[in-house]
Amino acid sequence: MRIEEDQEIICGFNIIETVLNSRPKSAKALFVLDSKSNSRIKNMSSKAQSSGVKVSLKDKDFFSIYCQDHNHQGLALLCNKRKAEDESLLEELLKKDSLLFLILDHVTDPQNVGACLRSAAAANVDAVIVPKNRSCHLTPTVRKISSGGSELIPFVIVTNLVRTLKKMKLTGVEIIGTEKSASENYKDICLDKKNALVIGSENKGLRKLTAENCDRLIRIDMPGPMESLNASVACGILLFEFIRKF
Repeated sequence: MRIEEDQEIICGFNIIETVLNSRPKSAKALFVLDSKSNSRIKNMSSKAQSSGVKVSLKDKDFFSIYCQDHNHQGLALLCNKRKAEDESLLEELLKKDSLLFLILDHVTDPQNVGACLRSAAAANVDAVIVPKNRSCHLTPTVRKISSGGSELIPFVIVTNLVRTLKKMKLTGVEIIGTEKSASENYKDICLDKKNALVIGSENKGLRKLTAENCDRLIRIDMPGPMESLNASVACGILLFEFIRKF
């Protein structure tokens, strides 16, 4: 099967359903495992056909080739790739009176990025921002783990993260970074109307330059013997604390 450069195959119910709902014109073909049939698969097939998407039965070998790294759940969709946004979108978003950004500072694990996108979509953030280099972008794994979140919010790639932080600060955005040795507990923060939460990498946390350009650093206390939380877990806790105080 020929897959064009601007196309990809995604697997799993949630992400496929989100694509069919949010941008059905990008869907090209739905593939269903011939040995698997249930009401959910039938409903998804009907949804695809109603959008003009061809539905084909495929065997296990097909799914082994095209969905080898994913729990495909008996479904795969050929569609146009979801493109990341460029920095011009930020210019428009920064004009808003109230906003919340999630910034991932060199987070490279696709599982973490996907889970962060899921939390960000649930929290209705205005955009997720990542640097161009040494970061994980919108891979099929990220999109699968996001359970459709990657389709619902802007994903912005910036050339220079520190420069972007400085630009945000000039427009009144408060940059709040996470650091396990920070003096301020996340529960004690007071928020303004424009905020950006910065989550650091899985192993090293925030880079020095990133931390230096944050207005504040906050921590999540660990009552147990663990030193820190997974990046995506910390992201979810903090985003919903921000919403509660927003």
